[in-house]
Amino acid sequence: MHSGQAAGLCIALVVAYCAGTRNTTVREAVRILPGVAETFGERLRSLRERRRLTPSSLAHAVGVTEGAIRQMESGQTKSASFLVGLKLATLFGVTPWYLATGKDGAPEEVARANEASLVALVEELTLHVHQLDRRVRGLESGARSRRRKTTD
Repeated sequence: MHSGQAAGLCIALVVAYCAGTRNTTVREAVRILPGVAETFGERLRSLRERRRLTPSSLAHAVGVTEGAIRQMESGQTKSASFLVGLKLATLFGVTPWYLATGKDGAPEEVARANEASLVALVEELTLHVHQLDRRVRGLESGARSRRRKTTD
């Protein structure tokens, strides 16, 4: 558990305690906190509930069945189709990237990070190739000098 999750859990416990009702549970309190939803289904349910939409009204808004929304929220469907995902993200005012991954970083940032790691990998491999090339040259020159000694 990273510090963000620990802080979210502490806040959830305080919210549950302060709510003072017998029906308030920690699970319900965690669900109302932004950034705590871990899975696509949890994020979808949290966003839907924040907008005070029913599964039926959400389904109608994006053009799928209520059952499809319930399956997505329960985890029976790991993610929405591309088009449905775009419609859901637009409706909730979040990026498709957030809806799919739960991360605020844009795909461009991830691509840049991947690009940087690829550049580092290429540089490392280039060094290994140069080392191997020097070694091969050394072995070849050693073989030539042994041949000269045997012919002399």
